[in-house]
Amino acid sequence: MIQSLPSRNKQLIESPFVWLKEKAERDRQRTGVPSNLWYISGKIYDLSQFLKLHPGGDYFLKLTQGQDITEMYYTHHLNMEKCNAILEKYYVRDADKIEQYFDFDEKGFYLTLHKKVSDYFKTRDKGPTSVMKLVVFIALFSFNSTFLLTCIYQSYLLAFLCGYTLFVCFGLGHNFLHQGSYEPRRYLADLSFFSHFHWAITHCISHHHFTNSNIDLEVTSFEPYYKTQKSKLPNNKYMCYYMDLFFAIVSTMQFLSTILQLLKGEEKIRKEYFIPIVECLILQYFCGDIFEGFKLFMIIQSTSSYLTLKYSIITHHNNICYTDGCSIVPSRDFGIYTLQTSQDHDPQVIFPFNMFLFQGFNQHTLHHMFPTVDESRIPEIYCFLLETIQEFKLEHIYKQRTVSELYKAHNAFVFGK
Repeated sequence: MIQSLPSRNKQLIESPFVWLKEKAERDRQRTGVPSNLWYISGKIYDLSQFLKLHPGGDYFLKLTQGQDITEMYYTHHLNMEKCNAILEKYYVRDADKIEQYFDFDEKGFYLTLHKKVSDYFKTRDKGPTSVMKLVVFIALFSFNSTFLLTCIYQSYLLAFLCGYTLFVCFGLGHNFLHQGSYEPRRYLADLSFFSHFHWAITHCISHHHFTNSNIDLEVTSFEPYYKTQKSKLPNNKYMCYYMDLFFAIVSTMQFLSTILQLLKGEEKIRKEYFIPIVECLILQYFCGDIFEGFKLFMIIQSTSSYLTLKYSIITHHNNICYTDGCSIVPSRDFGIYTLQTSQDHDPQVIFPFNMFLFQGFNQHTLHHMFPTVDESRIPEIYCFLLETIQEFKLEHIYKQRTVSELYKAHNAFVFGK
């Protein structure tokens, strides 16, 4: 089991930048990677001259400088022959020691599946389909329309409806933030209190590669309010009374965390941080009342936050998935570990309808394994997942369930019911 980082549960609101620093220090101890270089599969590379050449933009590489990025290297790239050839140009030396979180064996489950998906996309686009582009237009138009109507009529019902459209926009922003810093549609996430830049750390770097582990920020940053590890569950007996309220304020807490980190000087101010502030000011202007405008604004933000957490949390936190303290033995194969920590549900709700209902989270396993593949393309590669599961006889791990089954599994796990 991956050990916790030193600052866990020692901050009022956990900072993603402290996490990055401590993760780098841990990786330096494990592999000997210097603070200005990168570790991948037992070798040290200097990618500083490659930052501006990287097709996915530079911020993922900048954020992970001085770290072991083996997991990110495989999940974010498909054509490994081409990537390995480029990587070799920046080779510095072999690592002092090899102590990786996961194994990437050529004959293992993950790389077998990876090759099938890679071969499929050699002649096909892995980016958004024309339908996905239309969905983005519809979602953004719907948000702007309901926001304007909320401004004009100052209706709580319209504010809730606007919150739902924001939930859809955030799901789309989440899809695109995985696709790099050149993708402008990632800013859809910043219409909410959830910063896409913070999510690049807490979600893309941490959660996606260390799901349900002691260094998954989507586990540790919710503590002590919402505990999701078997070894830390005893205080959850009262959580059924406040969980929904907590889900509604999570995005607000993350925005307050951003302000706190700016005041501490842990990060620099970014232009997108002003987007929700401008939304609030517009509502207050139309209302002619600061408090009433703020109330409508918080209904919008809280509705989006609640729906985002309510529909995504069950895919990982239940009595089916692996977590610290449970009886499941975690696999060192990254793909099998993903099967152990993620759940798919309601496969009949296909794209684009799943983006409006579940933000695409019902097709979650493949998204974790191949996050740069657009959500609109995920259905195209499901056959490879099922085929490889059969090939490795893993049917006992992977089962498709319904959303109601996962809610029951979540409640049974978290509440002990």
